[in-house]
Amino acid sequence: MDQSVSNQAEPESAVYKPPPLLDEAIASVPLVGASKTLKRIGYLTNYSFHIWYQIVMEILRRRARQYGAEVVIQDAVLSAEKQIAQAKAMLSEVDALVLTPAATTGLEPVVEMARSVSKPLIVEANPVGGMTTLVAICDYDAGHDLGVWVGNNVRNKNASGALRILDVGLPSLRPCQLRSEGFADGVRSIQPDAMVVASINGEAAPEIAHKVARETLRQTGDVDVIFAMDDETGQGAYEGYVEAGFDPATITVAGFGLAGDHEKEWLMRREALKVSAAMFPEYVALRCVDNLIKAFDGQQTPKRDVIPTVAATPKLLEKFYPKRGGAWTPEFSAIAALTTKIDCTRV
Repeated sequence: MDQSVSNQAEPESAVYKPPPLLDEAIASVPLVGASKTLKRIGYLTNYSFHIWYQIVMEILRRRARQYGAEVVIQDAVLSAEKQIAQAKAMLSEVDALVLTPAATTGLEPVVEMARSVSKPLIVEANPVGGMTTLVAICDYDAGHDLGVWVGNNVRNKNASGALRILDVGLPSLRPCQLRSEGFADGVRSIQPDAMVVASINGEAAPEIAHKVARETLRQTGDVDVIFAMDDETGQGAYEGYVEAGFDPATITVAGFGLAGDHEKEWLMRREALKVSAAMFPEYVALRCVDNLIKAFDGQQTPKRDVIPTVAATPKLLEKFYPKRGGAWTPEFSAIAALTTKIDCTRV
């Protein structure tokens, strides 16, 4: 990748606007019974600008408030070294921690520090050696399910040719690698000759995905599918596709996350974004807090609390995010009712 592109582009993100009935939706999920009262929760995140983590942070605060607790947040901006330093400082100020690792490896010291002071730690998204509980989706399996949907519903523009895919990933994080691997395998389980013509690093920033996709596609030629490890970089890559001179009416975007309002509205317009793996950040955050309450109280928590996912189409979206008070609002009972795997295919 051209480093000048990476250095010049500044990530921009959507701004999360909580739906007016969000507290009511969260309160519909019963609180965990506990004899001990947790007062301060620390949250160490990896990039708070992203819409996914804006939502996670908001739900963490609101769910914690229902337990009478407050949340303190630090953002490591994808620096493992910085996150370890933040954990060291924060552990003296809070009763428990939630950690979204800033890197695939190197965060084991945070687990060790929390254990040394007997403070519970819940890890979100990316496993860390020695952890007690991970709250996360099965990334490979979610990608595979999304790929199966594309394999069944999308064909090469020339009908007789092999399906051509642009993969927009974030190779520095293992969960994002797994999504790309699962997607390609899922498509090929239906269309064995499907090919990934290029894999690019969108760096979780739509502007970077836009520029890198544009330049890459000018070299590789047209594709049938843009797969993105999140919807925001999918949008950026789509803009790069159009800017490279290709027909926006002939491309399918398969996204990941379905977190913000923009992604939901884009899906409902039935344009390029045909399907997205809904990851339910609201439910992730709620499960993190509830598991932390259990751990602080001495109750058992699962090694891996698997969050359900679904390849969401316009037909499915309103089942999980009905519009209430004029805004997309999570339906936690519908999310919780989804079938989940006990063990992920790949971790």
